[in-house]
Amino acid sequence: MALNVENSADGFDRYYWLEYLDHYFPLKMRVGERAMAFVSIRNQGNWQWLRHDPNGHPVDLAVWNEDRLLATHPLPQNSVNPNEQVIFHFPFEAPAQPGLHKLKVGLVHQNVVLFSGKNVPSLQISVEVGLREPTQGEENRDLVIAIQEKARISPWYYRPSGGIQRTRDGIAMPEFTSKASGAYLWDVQGRRYLDYVMGWGSAVLGYAEPRIQDALRQALGTGVLTPFPYAVEMEVATNVVDDFPCAEMVVFGKNGSDACTVAARLARAYTRKNVILHCGYHGWQDFWVEQVGMEWTGVPDRAESLIHGFRFNDQEHFENLFNIHRDNLAAIMLEPSGPGQSIQGNFQEPDSGFLELLSSSAKESGSLLIYDEIMTGYRHRHGSAQKATGVIPDLVCLGKALGGGMPLSALAGRAEIMQGAMARTHYGPTFKGEYLSFISANVAQRIFREESVAEYIHAYGTCLRDGLNDILHANGYPASCMGPPWRMSIVFAEDDPHRLRMIRTYYQQELLKEGIVTYHGIFLPSYAHSQDDLVRTLEAADRVFRKLFNDIDMAQIERALEIPLLPDR
Repeated sequence: MALNVENSADGFDRYYWLEYLDHYFPLKMRVGERAMAFVSIRNQGNWQWLRHDPNGHPVDLAVWNEDRLLATHPLPQNSVNPNEQVIFHFPFEAPAQPGLHKLKVGLVHQNVVLFSGKNVPSLQISVEVGLREPTQGEENRDLVIAIQEKARISPWYYRPSGGIQRTRDGIAMPEFTSKASGAYLWDVQGRRYLDYVMGWGSAVLGYAEPRIQDALRQALGTGVLTPFPYAVEMEVATNVVDDFPCAEMVVFGKNGSDACTVAARLARAYTRKNVILHCGYHGWQDFWVEQVGMEWTGVPDRAESLIHGFRFNDQEHFENLFNIHRDNLAAIMLEPSGPGQSIQGNFQEPDSGFLELLSSSAKESGSLLIYDEIMTGYRHRHGSAQKATGVIPDLVCLGKALGGGMPLSALAGRAEIMQGAMARTHYGPTFKGEYLSFISANVAQRIFREESVAEYIHAYGTCLRDGLNDILHANGYPASCMGPPWRMSIVFAEDDPHRLRMIRTYYQQELLKEGIVTYHGIFLPSYAHSQDDLVRTLEAADRVFRKLFNDIDMAQIERALEIPLLPDR
């Protein structure tokens, strides 16, 4: 199929030739059902298709129902050159009206030309949509449908299946939680899943830890937020000072992003300098994401960036950045163990001397060393990375485990810094003194002190990581499980970014079918995971790896994907 257009809107002669190679749409669907579709297209024109065009003319895939545009989908890769092919995978939602629907699919060069659409040849597909009828295991289907309709109002939540409710072979996918306990969660239809996301790492002790639940029930007879704090807040603050070597004073927040942002402000206010060198992930707020740019964050670009990333364990890379910015350096900020630098994982422990280099560089330049221990606090084998390494920062950001499953974060550090500059940070979130979270945190801190929580997580995670690697290496599979025992991921030996996205997506999809929930394949073991859970995980992973590496090739993966491609960022 071809379309020749000359003298396009931006002044270039272009030939819009394309060939549809393959596609999949379900031929029969139920009203409101979401299913995965794909379309494979070859660029047979004379120019490069772009996902992000500087002139505002990206190439998208468009889907019409008759002549009504249903959706557009961006290129899954940055560019498609002449003679290359591209595969669009996307969720398709059945129209709300039952009957036979005639779809048209084609490419759009935005604000320039339609490759296909009304009055232009396009890929045409017929889908028969029927009324929803209950199937086995859908006893609560009316509730599910009602929730899915309401989710259109607030769709910004994690969907491990990308919103696909059921695979082609009838296996249900989770989307909403009805209950969570221990290391398990249940969806609204009562199906149970073994979870390794664990409340984004906050449920280190497991969901609904009984002692915390008892304490919360006893605390429900009073208002949870008053103009001045409940006394338990001071108990939790004292425990933080006792538990973290750098801590002399503490201020609380709700999210890890709160703690990291006030840490950045405090460092700049205290040092009267501007630049921050960082390594790892430090939240969603403006100080950190300004480096990503306006297009991806909505944070306006600066003429000169004030935050710069360095690679973990790369002393040369750090020193080059440090020498450029040392005179205006406010802070060196990092996740001191297993930093999240890539969505594929490859989390690392610090090399000998790396943290010492950062510490001495901070002292030399008059900047502050800030540890983001949102993940490692109370989870690392020694309770914190600073205890484990003996390299003590000026400030530490805490969260996740601190609240015992309730929303609580903290910034702690040297009294001289916090007394000297905290008043100039303009920090004052409304809910930082909320009572129930401190009740939960106080009980959690007692458990962390009295029981070998971090040691258990270390032992479980080590067995999980070693077991996964035994499966991979014994069979010669091109992948490894990498990372410290408290956060690990499968790293696939694949250089092509698009093929890697397909492999990772298929891997997550098949784990979900096995009843195991991860965040893009990342495992966060908890105190609640049992030896039976370990065995179940390894047996399921063995079956998934066998499918991925033995039973299917890349061309088959393209057709076998039943959830949207995972992010490439």
